Amino acid sequence: MPLEEWRGLLMIKRVGIMGAIGFITVYLLFRSIWISLCGILVFVVYGVLDKKDYIKNRNEKIQSRFLDFLICLEPLLKTQGTFYGAFSEAAADYRRFHGKDDVSIYIDSAVNDFRMNMPTAEILGKMAERLNIEDARIFAGSMAVCESTGGNAIEVTEKTTELLVGKTRILCDINTLLSGKALERKIITIMPFVLLAVLSVSSGSYLEPLYSTTAGRIIMTAAGALFLLQWFISRKFMNVKV
Repeated sequence: MPLEEWRGLLMIKRVGIMGAIGFITVYLLFRSIWISLCGILVFVVYGVLDKKDYIKNRNEKIQSRFLDFLICLEPLLKTQGTFYGAFSEAAADYRRFHGKDDVSIYIDSAVNDFRMNMPTAEILGKMAERLNIEDARIFAGSMAVCESTGGNAIEVTEKTTELLVGKTRILCDINTLLSGKALERKIITIMPFVLLAVLSVSSGSYLEPLYSTTAGRIIMTAAGALFLLQWFISRKFMNVKV
């Protein structure tokens, strides 16, 4: 699937989920349709404006595909006579695997720049800027140093690819270790609302003072504030960078 289409589907899914969460959460806290509709608006706006998860998913997707391109490029440098020839052949191999996506567009643009005899460092730097991922910047920087010092492009690409593969493996190991904690975080987050829903269905009169008295509304408002606080704190702890 092209990354542009994937982005649109991801945003639609995010808006739908945030709207549903907003309505259910606010309704369980205040048992008011009007306040719940306002909750939908607040959660949807937050889901659209808060792009951290979107950017993280986007970068992981592009980094994975850029690494695939480097894996295609590495062996071709040993068989092709020039870096341009290896780069062009790797671009063609990449398109056969992934089709025409955002990464292939930038790679094809770099191939066109090679045909115009632009400096390799400038071409790769331009591609890295467009991709806007750290791995592409590392590769462009290493090749720029290689070009300026007359280093071995094959060895540099091998070392860079090995470094990026190792980084990806470490990130996967960390995500595996955090997956259990992420499940615990989700359970802790939703359990209070599950209990509220169960009590509302089984014995609604038991919770009635929380919704019909001033003290009850203050308690539920404080509970909602504490819920948001723990959600933000736990989310920050789960955000590990490599």
